[in-house]
Amino acid sequence: MFYTTNISVTLWFLNKNKKARTIEHNGKIKKYRNREREILFMDLRKIGIPFEKKFIQFSEENIKQVTDTFHNWQQTDFEKTYQNTAEFCYSAKFEEVEKKDFSLVPSKYIEFVNRDENIDFDEKMQTLQTEFADLLKAEDQSKKDLLTVFKELGYEIKL
Repeated sequence: MFYTTNISVTLWFLNKNKKARTIEHNGKIKKYRNREREILFMDLRKIGIPFEKKFIQFSEENIKQVTDTFHNWQQTDFEKTYQNTAEFCYSAKFEEVEKKDFSLVPSKYIEFVNRDENIDFDEKMQTLQTEFADLLKAEDQSKKDLLTVFKELGYEIKL
């Protein structure tokens, strides 16, 4: 989102109008629920598509996912359309924030999955050992093939 920095960035959207209300917007009736003592945390580090060498950009689908999540969270029927999602979003009550000394760091609320937790390291290392052995054999064969080509051209390479 910000090309001049590679640090995490948190955007805060402040809204005083969190009381329940019904409005018409673009021909649609919107029924907002009371969200006065709630905060929606969203972490967007895991979404996006690669752009240039080291950047990520949001696709139209990513933007729709974020906006739909935000709008669904606001609606009266949010129990059907919104859910807390690991590594993406979490709706925190004021009491939760208070218990965490009013910290507004999203990672204190949004669940992050430890992908190393369920790995059988012996099995993984055996797989890596086999793959690495295959790579070394292929490298050795490529070296032999290259030396043969040079020899056939009359430029034998002696090692």
